Amino acid sequence: MEQDGQAAGSVSRSQNVVYVLPHDWTSMSQFLGPMLDRVDDASQSVQLLVLTADAEAAAAVMAASVRLTEGRSIGLLAATSSARAARLIRIRPAQVLAGTPDTIVDLVRSTALKLDAVKGICIAWTDELIAQGGAPALETLMAELPKDSARTIVTAELSPEVEALVERYARRARRVVAAPNETDQPIAVEYLATSSNARLAALRRVLDAIDPKSAVVFVRDENSNREVRDMLRSLGYSGADASIRVELAAPPDTALAILFDLPASRAELREAAAGAQRAIALIQPRQLSSLRALAAGGDVKPFALPESGDRARAAELRMREQIRDTLANGNFARELLALEPLLDEYDGIEIAAAVLQLLGRERSARAAVVGAATTPAPASSGTMARLFVNVGARDNIRPGDLVGAITNQGGLSSAQIGKVDVRESHSLVEVDASTTASVIDRLTGSMIRGRRAVVRLDEGRAPRPAGGGGGDRRERVSARPRRGERE
Repeated sequence: MEQDGQAAGSVSRSQNVVYVLPHDWTSMSQFLGPMLDRVDDASQSVQLLVLTADAEAAAAVMAASVRLTEGRSIGLLAATSSARAARLIRIRPAQVLAGTPDTIVDLVRSTALKLDAVKGICIAWTDELIAQGGAPALETLMAELPKDSARTIVTAELSPEVEALVERYARRARRVVAAPNETDQPIAVEYLATSSNARLAALRRVLDAIDPKSAVVFVRDENSNREVRDMLRSLGYSGADASIRVELAAPPDTALAILFDLPASRAELREAAAGAQRAIALIQPRQLSSLRALAAGGDVKPFALPESGDRARAAELRMREQIRDTLANGNFARELLALEPLLDEYDGIEIAAAVLQLLGRERSARAAVVGAATTPAPASSGTMARLFVNVGARDNIRPGDLVGAITNQGGLSSAQIGKVDVRESHSLVEVDASTTASVIDRLTGSMIRGRRAVVRLDEGRAPRPAGGGGGDRRERVSARPRRGERE
């Protein structure tokens, strides 16, 4: 790591610092350690704030802080819920607090949290927080902080938005950046997008899919080491001569290197994967930009599990070309963060397939609307049937609501709808007798004025000729029965 000429351990206690680090929660000690050293164990006030993009990141920051403060009596609190955090702060104040800017602002406004004793604030990771729309709450919070509090900015990349934030809140900050090295060689690596909690399952599925003759699994964290070793042992890979082992470096001619944890530097990635014929990284979506930076220009491409590909093999050529164009020109930070929780249950390719399916439905719906506007309305068959609908005047239903629901969701034209009789607890609607089955099927289960509709044929009511026996009125609202009377 490069610090503009200053060693990492000698960073001034009052200095603002910008760290450019990959989205790797196992490397948080690099910036958390110096900040935790500033905390006074004897003081019960909040002295250190760590702002994160989401609750999961806040919990990970505090989990790392637990290990870094072992043996010290420091109160730590991951504010994953503002209500829970407010209650706990009132019971026992914490000296180190992590949460999203919105959550921290809520705590300040509720007077549960006071910022006058804060010595330092850390934003981790800033590029992720900006992408997720946390800048407005961050601006509110920064205005409340003591002016002399040290500012630590952690980011995976120094984008223009991050640079603007650094200029505004941490001017003249010392930068701790991965030093460029002329000897860095591009490293080709594949990646499988997954969540942190689903990495063990992803690791097993990769091993099942490839069945390598030899492999090493790279881990950087003690918990990861234990979990991976236990899983490999359960799969039959145990002992010194096991073909698949947990190592920090792949020996020459190793068939596969699996990066269970993301390396913290290019040198670490090169050591972990250079001896392998193939490398696959199990990453969270937020870590993709970091992986590309670590690869130093090497080919970074997704790895698709075979069974997922079989389930999702449906995309047509035109759709794939549209997706390629979007991937080449788009910025997906917010979308990736929104989809990340689904990776606990599904593969990335399955999630993409579901999104394509939703897109297809939306396009079909739009085409139907356009088609309905240009196609002549079907005429009534001449015979009307009466339907019972379980919504009425007490649900604030009007005849127009029912007519709209039947035309929009039932697929009928206004010419195929007869009288609409809205009563206290239900409604009776006349429709073209030839369409009753379709209307019942399409309308049942839909929402009308906030209530789920149940539609059935009005029993005991025989179809009647259109326009006969009831006059020409198509819509009327029955008077509500007087108190004490029944319908």
